[in-house]
Amino acid sequence: MKKILREISCPFICGLIVLLLSAGTYQRNQVWKDELSLWKDCLKKAPRHVRVHHNLGFIYLERERLNEARREFEEALRLHPRYTLSKYNLGLVCYKQGFVDEAIDRYKEAIELDASHAESFYNLGIAYHKKGMFAEAIDAYTKFIKVRPGYGDAHNSLGLAYQGLREWGKAILAFQEELKHHPENVYAHVYLGDVYMALKDYPQALVHYKKALAYPNLPEAERIRGTVLYLEKNRGNTIS
Repeated sequence: MKKILREISCPFICGLIVLLLSAGTYQRNQVWKDELSLWKDCLKKAPRHVRVHHNLGFIYLERERLNEARREFEEALRLHPRYTLSKYNLGLVCYKQGFVDEAIDRYKEAIELDASHAESFYNLGIAYHKKGMFAEAIDAYTKFIKVRPGYGDAHNSLGLAYQGLREWGKAILAFQEELKHHPENVYAHVYLGDVYMALKDYPQALVHYKKALAYPNLPEAERIRGTVLYLEKNRGNTIS
């Protein structure tokens, strides 16, 4: 759902490659036993290099070491306050830590710095959705989709925001658009089934729930299977 961005650049990479090919190979390989060790080693040599702090923060974020990730992204921004990627990734950290309002602020700041940074719009939409601010989420998702119309689950996210506003027709169109781009997207069928259930269009709900059940390892399979059995059992009473 969310994309983490980093820039891989260390001022000592070229020199380290030379060292790897020299007599110091074993020693350097010990230091570079993983990416975290690599960037910590870079940090010792370039403590004021923005991208080193950013990339170290990225590694911490990947490993869910959120306090350390926050520290590194904040340091990157202290050194370079207009560094879009660190603003964006700091927003991810804030969201994961439960600070949704702060995440929204960081995403908006990233957009102010670089309006072409599409991922910031998508995650801004997710944060707005989390707060129940569906109209704002729709605006953010729509701006993202203009740039990345084929991004997986983007139209689903838009549809769920419309569903939150009970704008069923627009929700249906969004989920159908998801299926145009990604016909195998099982969640779009689940969401369409849910919308048609809300509209009491039980035949259409059955169609999409059954399509969803054709996929192995379907999340909520028990709920959906129970709904299908109920609708089929009560076809004469519930379905006009």
